[in-house]
Amino acid sequence: MTSTNSTPLTFTYKTFETVPIRLDLYPPTVITTSEVPTVLWFHGGGFTFANRTNFFPKWLQKRINDAGFAFVSADYRLIPTGSITAHDILEDVKDAFAFLRSKRFEAALDSLDVEGKLPFSKFRIDPRRIAAAESSAGGTCAYFAATHVEPKPAAILSVFGMGGDILNAQYLTPKTEPFLRGRPLLDPSRSKDYIYPLSPSVSSDILSDSPMAFHPPTATLPALPANPRMPLALLYLQLGTYLDYYTGEHAPSLSDTLRVALPSPNVQSNPGMKKIILRKHIPIQHHAIFPQLNVSPSWPPVFLLHGAEDTAVPVTESKNMYATLKWAGVETKIKIVDGEDHFFDQIPDAEEKYGQVFDEAAKFLIEKLSV
Repeated sequence: MTSTNSTPLTFTYKTFETVPIRLDLYPPTVITTSEVPTVLWFHGGGFTFANRTNFFPKWLQKRINDAGFAFVSADYRLIPTGSITAHDILEDVKDAFAFLRSKRFEAALDSLDVEGKLPFSKFRIDPRRIAAAESSAGGTCAYFAATHVEPKPAAILSVFGMGGDILNAQYLTPKTEPFLRGRPLLDPSRSKDYIYPLSPSVSSDILSDSPMAFHPPTATLPALPANPRMPLALLYLQLGTYLDYYTGEHAPSLSDTLRVALPSPNVQSNPGMKKIILRKHIPIQHHAIFPQLNVSPSWPPVFLLHGAEDTAVPVTESKNMYATLKWAGVETKIKIVDGEDHFFDQIPDAEEKYGQVFDEAAKFLIEKLSV
């Protein structure tokens, strides 16, 4: 049966306190079997804003659906909200996989089918053939899946993903000059509610869906962010405190600890030495949320795609992850796109310029999911 539904089906895969955390299911273009492979996508946004529809990879979704596979895009809890840290995001990643493999998900599809609300032939997601894919901060989510989800994902696609190397100036060095595409530095006073200690309204709130929003442009100003959470990740990077919010280690500050402990924020050494340095200075309770500490031969195959001139997530993240994966004996490929910055897959002519690169990345997933 051919799916004619371009609108995804939305499911709540978990509820935390009273907050629903959702995912969207895009069915295969043509459904030829009752059990289909699936790609589970995690969005970017620095972990501080966005949702499952933002920074959406239409290029990948179409290729995956046209191959006869399902495509799923998931939300997760955001920082800083309440006491949420990367530990909570890790739990959401595990729960998203568990939901897709669960009887609860099958029952939800059955119910829609009985009610005549399922716009395609009912299918089951093959629990053995789910790949994790992502962009930007979502890269850490895919790496979480490679480490902590069982059964392991069939493959990982990281698109300018975070989590490959925290020993770089982007995380640890306070910025005194523009560092993101030449944009002016942010004024911290404009985001004081989101700077530790958080304001009562922020510290009591829990969010898993905080979409992009912009004020209309004027004759003198471009469209500026209307969502106050949008600048937060960049502000934390500017202040050199991102890892404090990521881990919840504010007092004492983990960022301060690493700056003092490390001879240079850009330690140039082999992956094994970087692991030794990190394990020594990062509290053991946080090791689980630093992917480069957890790479092992049990990881699934990984494809890394990154822009060579990325000013948000430096290309060194993917290069270090590639070296770490090779060190561990994991099957891996890396594709560096010359001259491109962050989110180059979202530019208007991306398909025309990089269609072959996108084909290569999608083919990697399709081949691994076809086994």
